[in-house]
Amino acid sequence: MALPASTANWHWRSKDVTKWAKDWLRSQSTDAVIFSEGSTNAKIGSLKSCDGDAEVGMRKSKLLTIYDLNIEWSWSGTASDGTLVEGTIAIPEMSHDTGVDGDGDYEAWSGPAANALQQRVRKELPKFFKDKLGPFPKAMLETHGKDVTPSVSGTATPVGAAPAAISPAEAAAKLAPVKGKAPAKAINTSTVTVETTLAASAGDIFELLTDERKISLWSRAAAKSTPTPDSEYSIFGGNIHGKYVNLDKPSKIVQTWHLKNPSWPDNHSATLTTTLDQGSDSTRVVFALDGVPSGQEDEIRGNINGYYVRGFQSMGYVILENDSFRPLPSPQHHATTTELAKPSPSIATYLFVASLVVSVVVATFG
Repeated sequence: MALPASTANWHWRSKDVTKWAKDWLRSQSTDAVIFSEGSTNAKIGSLKSCDGDAEVGMRKSKLLTIYDLNIEWSWSGTASDGTLVEGTIAIPEMSHDTGVDGDGDYEAWSGPAANALQQRVRKELPKFFKDKLGPFPKAMLETHGKDVTPSVSGTATPVGAAPAAISPAEAAAKLAPVKGKAPAKAINTSTVTVETTLAASAGDIFELLTDERKISLWSRAAAKSTPTPDSEYSIFGGNIHGKYVNLDKPSKIVQTWHLKNPSWPDNHSATLTTTLDQGSDSTRVVFALDGVPSGQEDEIRGNINGYYVRGFQSMGYVILENDSFRPLPSPQHHATTTELAKPSPSIATYLFVASLVVSVVVATFG
């Protein structure tokens, strides 16, 4: 049966396009002229480094670009006195939130003899990058948008074609009531685990994941959440929904998890267990989603990273290397079993000791 386009596109998926992004940036900038005026000129040499991630996603029938890149180029130019100047130009953060405009943080280093050329390069860079890199999001969608848009199954009826004739028996069969449903097929599933470390307290992250006002800040979509066991929740505009099973603030959240997606089996829910381990200066967060249909593991893993983890990052939370996590120090001393089991002296013991002391004093000074 063909799915309506509105249903097929109500999807939650993404595609990693980091390699394509680096190649696109290289092709747009290599040997590109920053400015040229008489004998004075400057141009980009080559892309020296490009760190970060880029992906195209679809949510609520809307294509999105998500990227956060740290880019560095070499550049060279000729000063008015003929001096050849070389250096580097960096954009510490080019992202879907800030984009590339005249407010970017552009840095250039060169010899002191070419200060005038350097200042001219700084002045020209905002317009240069806007012209060269401004089309980046559009190029991402034009090249990869079709890969995250679900195809609509079925064959369309040609325009003007007459409907096929059916017999009375077939018509009666189509109108006959459905007496029952076939038993659901068993689904092979697995567990997807995503771990990250955030420079934030476990309490703050717990609130981000359960308070509907704060969920909307990092998900950028409508959310409903009442963080009590057996209460329903929905995030990403209803694309993810389920019920809370257990909440142990601020260390653990257990909830059923259903994806509103044509590829996700009907009436099937996974279980998401989120563990928050408070460290000395950060919190280790582990998302363990049990019940992911086989074949969807990579897509779901990428979406948890792209929409949950990167959502926190878009709010300004710093993501640390997982091996930098330092657990809280353990207490200096724990009472041993023997110490806990040792009984306190009884009143009779105190009276006996007191009487013995009095007897000794009387015998000595009496």
